[in-house]
Amino acid sequence: MPRPRQGWPALHAVFNMLALSCIIISDLLLNVHGLKDLKIFVPEAVIMGNAATLSCQYDLEKAALYSVRWYFGQEEFYRYVPREPTPTFVFPVAGINVDARTARGGDGSGGNEVALEEAERKREWKRERAANASALTNSDATSVTLKGVTRDLTGSYQCEVSEDAPLFHTDIRSAHMQVIELPKDDPAMQVDKKVIGVNDNFKAVCTVGPSYPPANITWYINGRKVYKTPLQRITQDAFEGSTTYSSLEIYPHSQVLQGFFQAMPKYQTSILLLCEVSILHVFHKNVQQRIGLSMAPPTTISPNLLGLEGSKRYVNGDPDNSALTGAAQCSCSAIGVLTLAVATLVAAQL
Repeated sequence: MPRPRQGWPALHAVFNMLALSCIIISDLLLNVHGLKDLKIFVPEAVIMGNAATLSCQYDLEKAALYSVRWYFGQEEFYRYVPREPTPTFVFPVAGINVDARTARGGDGSGGNEVALEEAERKREWKRERAANASALTNSDATSVTLKGVTRDLTGSYQCEVSEDAPLFHTDIRSAHMQVIELPKDDPAMQVDKKVIGVNDNFKAVCTVGPSYPPANITWYINGRKVYKTPLQRITQDAFEGSTTYSSLEIYPHSQVLQGFFQAMPKYQTSILLLCEVSILHVFHKNVQQRIGLSMAPPTTISPNLLGLEGSKRYVNGDPDNSALTGAAQCSCSAIGVLTLAVATLVAAQL
């Protein structure tokens, strides 16, 4: 009769304990309150030289906050640790100027606190903090403000939030920010005609100085956007660091002009041409000009004025084919016939 294996009861007991521990831990993890609903808010576009505030909203429920870290690309430039005596850290990153007057410096790894060595300096710091309480909120546990942004700060920003012990849950979100350099000059427009008729060609050019990114130019006539068609040609040349150029060419029978001429009331003698320059949603400027409308019919030019003289082009001997000279010629012929008849009658009587 085989003897029962020794040690099986002990192994069974250990397995049961491990299984029970896993169940308890899983239950705790499912019911624990912690970090959730992390959202990042970064301005889509900021004008160069202005301040930009980046914010990170989150819900810790009943957990405690351990840290909030901000990154530009892969470089950390700001950290907030509420348990530290001075909770804000600023790390040196080229071009970034954090608005946090109570921040301490870091070497890129979180160390090297800038200590306040003297009591007088501490008191001065406290006075400054009280006097500038509103400014201190620019960089805190939920937001960080960058001062005097430059074009080099266009890129991706990340916010990383970690809750405190025992779980140290961490989540991260990212968003893109564009720094805009505005053109130094206002847009300008040039037109080749001040008055146009229904059968006229028309061309206008709109330009604006260099910007980053290049500006977008849109054309309007009487508030209606002009779209590109075979008879309404629109071109735009835009290169970084150079003037942005757009031209509008309208040909006879184009949709936009035909609509105005056909529906034009007697008192409307002009249209308003507008060129709008925009850069994302932060810059909008326009320049406009009135263009007169002419309803005069086409002028008929005499063939003589075009140099079309010659007997082959005369009609009934009338070089101008005018009704007046034609009628005069008919009258002279009738008088001649009448004179001949009278002379014949007188000769017969004699």
